[in-house]
Amino acid sequence: MSLHSLAAGLSNLSVSPSVTHLPQATILHATPSYIIPALLTIIIVCNFYKGRGKQGKRIPGPRALPLLGNLLDWPSHHQGERMEVWQKVYGPITRLSILGKNVLFLTSTNIISELFVKRSAVFSDRPQLVFSQELCGMDVLHPMTQYGADFREQRKFMKEALAPEVQRRHESLLNEEGRRLLRATYEDPEDTARHLRRFSTSFSLRMVYGLPALEVDDPQVLLAEEMMALSEYALTGGWLVDFLPILKHLPSWVPFHRRARYFRAKINEMMSKPWGEVKEQVHAGTAPDSFCSINMQKFDDGKSKHTETLIKATAAAIYGAGADTSAASSYSFVLAMLLHPSVQSRAQDELDDVVGRDRLPCLADRPKLPYLTRVLWEVLRWAPPVPVAIPHRNREAVEFDGYMIPKDTMLMASIFSLSRDPEVYASPETFNPDRFEGERGERLPHHAFGVGPRRCPGADVAFTQLFLQAAYILACFRISPQRDVAGKEIIPEVKFGGGMVRNAEEFPFVMQARWDGVERLFSDA
Repeated sequence: MSLHSLAAGLSNLSVSPSVTHLPQATILHATPSYIIPALLTIIIVCNFYKGRGKQGKRIPGPRALPLLGNLLDWPSHHQGERMEVWQKVYGPITRLSILGKNVLFLTSTNIISELFVKRSAVFSDRPQLVFSQELCGMDVLHPMTQYGADFREQRKFMKEALAPEVQRRHESLLNEEGRRLLRATYEDPEDTARHLRRFSTSFSLRMVYGLPALEVDDPQVLLAEEMMALSEYALTGGWLVDFLPILKHLPSWVPFHRRARYFRAKINEMMSKPWGEVKEQVHAGTAPDSFCSINMQKFDDGKSKHTETLIKATAAAIYGAGADTSAASSYSFVLAMLLHPSVQSRAQDELDDVVGRDRLPCLADRPKLPYLTRVLWEVLRWAPPVPVAIPHRNREAVEFDGYMIPKDTMLMASIFSLSRDPEVYASPETFNPDRFEGERGERLPHHAFGVGPRRCPGADVAFTQLFLQAAYILACFRISPQRDVAGKEIIPEVKFGGGMVRNAEEFPFVMQARWDGVERLFSDA
């Protein structure tokens, strides 16, 4: 049950003759109608006083309703944009009270750095998200793992799998997938968005599992995309059980329990199905090197089932999250080049000077392509693929800047706001790659992959992948606006979806070969 559905049903908790018409918060149809409101009131009041603790300055935020608090203010979609609005009204820290529990929304670079980096030992845990972690089984996935031994073990697996020397082995995969991207774009330029997604998902699938993904509708790709959609639904819905954990003991026919069982089954399938295929290949001696095959051979002696579960979950997290965010970033890059043709032309001039037109760019060219590198950092600043970080939790009460942050407060950091902090980035709404030029520009932070110990461990691989995609596309194609029947250019309105991953909404554009014969560069794909 989500918070907004509670608002519709909380005033109607009396007995209904039909189970199908019961509000989701109702317990059993035989329970007297006055019991549930009384229990909820007691729990909410207890949460309220538990969350108060030692008092400091009052943290500003929207006015709260009695008992419900800021239930109706919870932003299930477009969270980054909502936090920007709150920042203008309440400042860099905004407090919501949801059924007596504290939630802080952070939008300042300095504050987020102070709490998540300098005080990371206290602020790196995850809140108790009962629906996603406990009921859906997402607690074992690395982004949701509590800050402890399992988190460090999974981090070690990722560090080994994504180390620079291992990344160099991935270059041949990137080159192969890049040539397939170019060929598909050349043959079917109107479906470029689909080709970009195939590149991201196929590379991630091969890197993690060693399994090929021939098309976007490959079953493994579709399974990963469904898992990401379900994860987003589970994490951004504002589930009532997350704020009133006692509700998890409601009967199994309650709607949120039915949804959770479906989510858990899909997550288990995502973890186990490709893992099983790799295990068969390892036993047959036919498995190519991948994150799974290498780790499977290390731990295939059966001595630690828990270690195997951690590796399976780590693999699923790398593949699912990496493919989705990388596809979003590459599509945002195309949009940025369409809107800023002078930036596109300058990057192409640099590519022509360094690479020429007799070969495709490669990763060895990257140090000689500083402008293209700055363009990509600006794309990630302008359109961060994950606008709001997964919530953090503090393990103990903390005093900060005169405020008391009670223990177990949920803290949400806006990457969207960090990328537009005027104290860090001059004219933040302007797309300007040159802001990263020179000594000062090189010191500017890159927040797109998160901050502190929870920063995405695959950031280097993700940026390398985006770099090669962008270099290949700009070397071979010109991105330009479509024209209407009168011949006038159609400049698209910039619109992004409101989910956990910030995808640009579909927009019209033309992808044209830069010169005759360009196809010979990727004819072997």
